[in-house]
Amino acid sequence: MSSPTGSDPDYPQGGAPQGQPGWSAPQQPTPGYNAPQPTPGYSPAPSSYSGAPNGYGAPTGQRPGMVTAAGVIGIVWGALGLLFGLIGLAIAFAFGAVYGLLLLISVAVAAALLWAGIQVIQGKSPRLLLLISYIAIGINLLTMIWAITQGASIFTGLLGFILPGVIVFLLLNAQSKQYYASRGITY
Repeated sequence: MSSPTGSDPDYPQGGAPQGQPGWSAPQQPTPGYNAPQPTPGYSPAPSSYSGAPNGYGAPTGQRPGMVTAAGVIGIVWGALGLLFGLIGLAIAFAFGAVYGLLLLISVAVAAALLWAGIQVIQGKSPRLLLLISYIAIGINLLTMIWAITQGASIFTGLLGFILPGVIVFLLLNAQSKQYYASRGITY
């Protein structure tokens, strides 16, 4: 499709389409069709607009979706770990002192993950969430090794690696780092 000022014979240079009223003349509405009215105070972006100044599609100063996602995952995973960990803690020591101790540490890590996720959503440094995610991966590795020695499947604790790993990935992404660097926060 060519522009109205191009070489198209239906749109001569500098004029209106042939047989149509001029550009400044109001068009007669088509019967049965209600044309959308312009929104007051709204002006469309110029055709040369290529996105936000930071190049990522989000205005500068606004928290990127990756940072929000990392915080929300930390909150949800920490809350679920805290809830189920406290329930399981009541019977964990019946299976053995090592399992009970690992679950107790996991409950503490879940509480810290919940707290760190809230801190990220509030706009504070993600350093704590990143550190707790690394610790969660390590604790899960120890728990998985212990469970395998007791005859459990290797896939039992796989989710405990995936979600903290996703948090680490989201926070170490260039977009997240640029957001925190623009706020003067390094991690």
